Amino acid sequence: MIDDEHPIEFNIAYHPSPYPHGMREDLKEIGEVCDGIYLPVAESDLAYASNKIKYCIDIAHELNLVVIADFWGYGNLFACGAIPSLFTLQHPEHNCIDSHGKAVPKSCPNNPAVRAFLKDAIEEFIVKYAPDGFFWDEPQWGLSGYLGALEPGAWICRCPCCIEGFKARFGHDMPATLTADVETFRTESMLSFLSELCNYVKAVDENLITSTCVMPGDSLAFKEAAGKTENLDILGIDPYWRPDDPLSQKAYIELHTGEAVRIVRENGKLVESWVCAWHLTAGHEADAYRAAKRMAALDIDYLSAWSYRDYLSWTPCDMRNAADPERVWKLLRRAYHEIRAGDLDIHV
Repeated sequence: MIDDEHPIEFNIAYHPSPYPHGMREDLKEIGEVCDGIYLPVAESDLAYASNKIKYCIDIAHELNLVVIADFWGYGNLFACGAIPSLFTLQHPEHNCIDSHGKAVPKSCPNNPAVRAFLKDAIEEFIVKYAPDGFFWDEPQWGLSGYLGALEPGAWICRCPCCIEGFKARFGHDMPATLTADVETFRTESMLSFLSELCNYVKAVDENLITSTCVMPGDSLAFKEAAGKTENLDILGIDPYWRPDDPLSQKAYIELHTGEAVRIVRENGKLVESWVCAWHLTAGHEADAYRAAKRMAALDIDYLSAWSYRDYLSWTPCDMRNAADPERVWKLLRRAYHEIRAGDLDIHV
């Protein structure tokens, strides 16, 4: 519950305009209701449009906004809006191998070269852009749809690094079937990867924020282990409810955000809940407003939304957003204002 001694901090994901003037206007508007932004940064942004990222961070800091860099899709290991990893493309020798022996376009988190790549990227980003922290969005073994699909029954990963690591952990060869030991190894591997990234960020600058987001569909074991991650400051959850879900929005949010709150409080960290403010169903623009209000009532520390103006530029040019992006943003702003004022009642 929000109160004077436990204020919620408000954030939103922001995809920067390529033009500093437009970016400044966006960030001024965001600064009226938010404390910070999550800045999605793809590898291609830094390769081909790095000034856009620098302008965004510099302007945000001028406006007293906290900037958390989201390494969007790096290594195809994190959530991303269909921008493939350059590293994965350029270094197929480090790719995951599925259980059928086929290479897939995803860098293996157990491969030392992949971890070294992420560490180098972290250090370079800190030196060049001076963010306030880093966000690891939905670290996962799954293969995002824009990268293709695994063959039926296939799973990852059985690359040499994973096979060697599995044998060292369990004392026998890695099977080609998804056994309980394999599931345990996959969970431990992804958490080891997350932990190493957080440790490295803090080693470079202990004042930088480290944040991650797990998904409602992740196993409870994964969520609970993530909540124990060394040098992780914020554990987030993204209960992105849709109208066709069998649970009501209220029940869905209370289930998943409540679970994250429990895990975080047991581990002395901070908890964040993400509002779904993208690709909403037509006529459901108020869902983001209601979600924000419901999350704010659940003892969270950070309330964030994906994303500013309903991710407008990422809608294919031959399609319209089903929901009205301006109304989504207007209602989300209203929710943030009301929550700051201590009003948790739902008015729309």
